[in-house]
Amino acid sequence: MTNNDRFKGRMRNIIIIGIVILLLNWLAPVAVDAKVKGRCKDCHDMHSGKPFPALTKDGCIGCHGMNPNGNQSIITLGKTRIPQVIHHMEGGELAAGNFYHVADAINPDYRKGHNVAGISRLEDPPMDIPPGFLANVRIPGGTGPNLWPQGQQLTCAGTWGCHGDRNIEDPFKAIAGAHHEDDRVLDGSTVGKSYRFLFGITGKEHKDWEYLATIDNHNGYRGDVNHQATDTISYLCGECHAKFHANPFLGGAREVGEAYYSTWVRHPSNIAFGAIHSPFAGSEYQNFVRYSLEVPVGYDKPTGGEVFVDMNSIVICLSCHRAHASPYQDSLRWDYNEMISRSGTQGTGCLTCHSRKGGH
Repeated sequence: MTNNDRFKGRMRNIIIIGIVILLLNWLAPVAVDAKVKGRCKDCHDMHSGKPFPALTKDGCIGCHGMNPNGNQSIITLGKTRIPQVIHHMEGGELAAGNFYHVADAINPDYRKGHNVAGISRLEDPPMDIPPGFLANVRIPGGTGPNLWPQGQQLTCAGTWGCHGDRNIEDPFKAIAGAHHEDDRVLDGSTVGKSYRFLFGITGKEHKDWEYLATIDNHNGYRGDVNHQATDTISYLCGECHAKFHANPFLGGAREVGEAYYSTWVRHPSNIAFGAIHSPFAGSEYQNFVRYSLEVPVGYDKPTGGEVFVDMNSIVICLSCHRAHASPYQDSLRWDYNEMISRSGTQGTGCLTCHSRKGGH
């Protein structure tokens, strides 16, 4: 074999290897990196005259509520797509809902959602304190506040908010760095690696915050069939509304009632259908077998692609409520006043779970 033949053989092998690598990259599942992308100046200003930390151009609402009267639920700046928590896009609700319904400058009805500083004024007593609040509950990395001070309003992040590290009072410091962290694995170990920057919470994030979500492509909510875990979305809600959760680190079973043949005093959350009625077949839930975007449920190991509901599917706080606000009272996903036993529409609202109570 001549040197020329050897050279041609090596080149052929290199080309074949290159083609194989390209094919493998093309066929392999694409890992979505949700870190902020784009120009630094889209979010930061080196000499801003505004009093926002970390050289940011605006606060949480400034970025996530850019055009409250606009008709976009997701705004794109450069390569960065920013979900809007306040907007006037008809039919464009994102998973957490829309503060448009409670915003003072737009359409305030405080019964319809959380009153967050910068969006709504502090609500009058007794709603100035989170319903079901308990002192010193366990939170990731520490304990919650020992009281809710008079005049303290809910914030986006920090001790008095939902996002970020609730052991840190300052909202900016509580969430600092999270937007730049690699969050392809949501294990709850840091704020950036937690579901929607809710420290300690795990789950699967829909890439468009459930805009145009489908039955097989949606948020994956983490639940716990034994309501004992601390990384579930319901546990996050329970950090402020503790008495509504049977978790022993929060309200405990006595606050909400036991599932097994005794009286519930509050609707159960973070508990599987099978823990209330087993077997699933023959129960009033037996017709709730397909995942519902209106009434989402949790899973032990959520993927965001769940299609079926069964006895191990888990009722969570977000099965009934939106996290931010909704068009309905109590931030519900539907109008509670329209839920009617026997003659109500099956497969909607309460009658989605309680499938045998609807009409025909």
